[in-house]
Amino acid sequence: MTPIGHLTVSYVTGKSFRNISLTAIIIGGVLPDIDFLFLFFDWFNQVHRVVTHNIFFILLVALLTAAFAAKGKKQVAGYSLFLGGMLHLMIDSVMDNNPSNGIGIALLWPLSDNFFSPFNLFHASLNSPGWSEPSAMLRTLIPGMLYEVPFYLMSVFLLLKQKRNDR
Repeated sequence: MTPIGHLTVSYVTGKSFRNISLTAIIIGGVLPDIDFLFLFFDWFNQVHRVVTHNIFFILLVALLTAAFAAKGKKQVAGYSLFLGGMLHLMIDSVMDNNPSNGIGIALLWPLSDNFFSPFNLFHASLNSPGWSEPSAMLRTLIPGMLYEVPFYLMSVFLLLKQKRNDR
């Protein structure tokens, strides 16, 4: 899923629950893709969906968020960020079209290098371009964006509804 897709899933989820920090759930929802800062490095393909796509990374960031959040909002901020991060991990575990480093996510890294994917919505072959060919890889993401469209539409609907209610 694209970062915009993760953002919209987090936004819709955050708007669906009470006592959730919308900002924290959105940050948690896109945070695992921070590894894209290293996209143009030769070793990117070996670390994508590994170092930042595991339970321990999400838990560490959620605990740090809770520790440094404003008094009275610590638990909500940490929980919200954890929820957003776990949404990201679960989505990426079933939507992977790049088999070059394994299908899914390294859920328990660094304890295990095994990749977790209960099922995969995409057909990925070993001939699929990897992130060593970023433009070719980005083209393969286009069919997967069809899964994101409902979340785009729901996000727009929720934003418009909020604007109408704020009047």
